Amino acid sequence: MELLYHLLPDTTNLQLKRWQFDKVQGTITLIVSAVQTVINCPVCNHPTHRIHSHYERKLTDLPWADYSITLQLRVRKFFCINTLCKRRIFTERLTSVTAPWARRTLRLAQRLSAIGLSLGGAAGVRLSEQLGVTASRNTLLKLVRSIPLPPIVTPQILGVDE
Repeated sequence: MELLYHLLPDTTNLQLKRWQFDKVQGTITLIVSAVQTVINCPVCNHPTHRIHSHYERKLTDLPWADYSITLQLRVRKFFCINTLCKRRIFTERLTSVTAPWARRTLRLAQRLSAIGLSLGGAAGVRLSEQLGVTASRNTLLKLVRSIPLPPIVTPQILGVDE
């Protein structure tokens, strides 16, 4: 159990509750929950601890050997206690684990982006299948398009040939 805990995407913000192993399907499901006690509102950045409700999200993570990994993440919704804030209820953000509304962890998205940058669509799908990750060519290309462009630096000195 301790080994599984150390393989989580973020051991400081996540707590492993239990796990399920399915040898037939080749899957490991990790049931985890967030451990933060005080959360800041994403709109007004005001701290709150008043819990509204819970819900579960499923995230795909990097495979371990020949087993696909699913994080069953129990996420909390909070009340914003700032009376001037437009948002009354918000979901806690786990920015070190996943992006809002995402279905995969950040580390899996980064690997798929690297595959998409290196190989493109169809070849990237073939490599990702060999690595135990299923992704369509459109997913790989969408991840590549979502990578921010590097900042454009204005040259300070121009030569004659430039």
